[in-house]
Formats: sequence, C-alpha cells, structure tokens
Amino acid sequence: MMPRLLPQLCLSYLLLSNSLYSYATAINIGIQSPRSPAKTLMLWGTLGIYLENQLDRKVNIVPLKPNETIQAIKSKQISYILSNPAVTVELEADYGALPLLTLIRPSGIYLAGVIISKKGSGITKARHLIGKKVMGFNFKHSAAAYIFQVKHLLDKGIDPHKDFAELYQAKSQDDIVFAVRAGIFDAGFIMSGLLERMRKDGIYSSEFNIVDQKKSDQLSRLHTTRLYPQWSFSASQHTAAEERQKVHQALLTLNATSPASIAAGIKGFIDIVPFNELRDTLKALKLAPYNK
Repeated sequence: MMPRLLPQLCLSYLLLSNSLYSYATAINIGIQSPRSPAKTLMLWGTLGIYLENQLDRKVNIVPLKPNETIQAIKSKQISYILSNPAVTVELEADYGALPLLTLIRPSGIYLAGVIISKKGSGITKARHLIGKKVMGFNFKHSAAAYIFQVKHLLDKGIDPHKDFAELYQAKSQDDIVFAVRAGIFDAGFIMSGLLERMRKDGIYSSEFNIVDQKKSDQLSRLHTTRLYPQWSFSASQHTAAEERQKVHQALLTLNATSPASIAAGIKGFIDIVPFNELRDTLKALKLAPYNK
C-alpha cells in the first residue's frame, strides 16, 4: 500500500510547496487613508482577496496615513499604491512610480474639493470665509481636502493662510464634518463624495451649506471646485513588468457587481486619466513636485 501512496504524497507536497512559495512572496498594496485605517481595511480588504485569487499570490492591504505614502514607496515597503492624484503626480515625478489606472467611483472618474459650512451660518460664498475658523486636511498633500480648495480661493483673491482667522489641520476628514456640524469650526475642506458616504454615520448633506456650489454633468456629488481626475493606482518602479501587467489586467476586469467593488463602493478602474490640469494647479501653488 505504501508504494501506491508515495506518488500521491509527493504530489501533495509539491502542491503545498508551490502554494507556500507563492504566498511567501506577498504583494503589499498601500491604500492612502484620509478617514481611518480600520475603515480603509473594511473598504478595500475584499479587493485584496480578489487579487489573491487572480494572481495566486498573497496580497496585503496596507492602510497609509497621508504623510506615510511617500515614505512607503521610497523605502520599498509597498509595491503598489492607491492614492489621491496630487500624491500620484509627486510619486511619478520624484520616485519613478508608474500610474496604471484611474478609479471609477459611482460618481465617475473625476473628483473635486468641497467647502462646507453649517446650515444657517450664512456662509455660502468664498468671501464669507474671510476672518472665519476653517479646518483642512493634510496641508500640501491632500488633493481634495486642501489643494483644490486653496487654488479655488486664491483664484478669487482669498489666501486661506492669511485671510482666515484660523486654518486648522484635522487628523481625518470625518473629524472636519463633525466639527463643522457641531459649530466648533465655521467651515471645512473635504473631498467630494464624503458627505454622501457619511450618511451611514448619521450625517446628512441637508445639514450643510456647500460654499460656491457648482454643478457638473461629469460629477454628480456635491462640490465647490473645478474637477480633477479621481484617485490613481500606481506601481513602484521596482515592480517587475510581467507582474505589473497581471495586476493591471486583474483590476481592469473588475466590474461594478464584483464583491470587491461593492465593498469599496466603486465601479472598477480604467486606464490612467491624464493629469495635465492638476500639474498646472500644483505648479501655481508651488507644491510638490514643483516646489524646488
């Protein structure tokens, strides 16, 4: 009986060895986390499982605070990153990252900044913010909760760092919404879509004014500023071309009905959308990578 079992045992050992080998060489995917690491894992953990099945590789989803994203790529801690477009431009220019895909949210492939104030405050126009206490997020690196709003206001002749009574840097964008609703701050900078997503947390957009509210056929979410490309999925320059192609294809085939898309509240990805206008904004504000 033993001789008959030997081939089966050998085959089982080889399969197990191959499985252990493929899972030992894990792919670390960083996700920029403007809300919290726990919420990031809740949203994107299923995407990690999807990619594991597609690539036959262990995939780790790594939540990154906005101030950790650059270092994570620079130190080779992660192979891929999902980040806001301003960080993507910096990673590409300074660290050789390769933007592969643009995120498709239910609202489309564009995002914008939002300036909110409490309903009844009378703050509905940019000029009403002069002398007020305002909260922003991750100064100089947050695309839709700082950069977009600052450009919008400077174009109207208002310098947030000089004309506000205070411009305070919050620890999360959720904190900004709660602080404005509570009347602790007069206004806040947040990314488009956040108010709508926070409905599950008991937040209703009817509780807020949208300062300088705009309407666009390309973005159905409440917004203040002009439109820019959505978040991007990039590869480190140190990733192998064959692996990048597999990851790229796996994400392109993700559809809106996939469990990973449903969990993250997205519709999938498309090939990268150009950043030309965003680069112009970063240059105008003298922000990375154009601050040297």
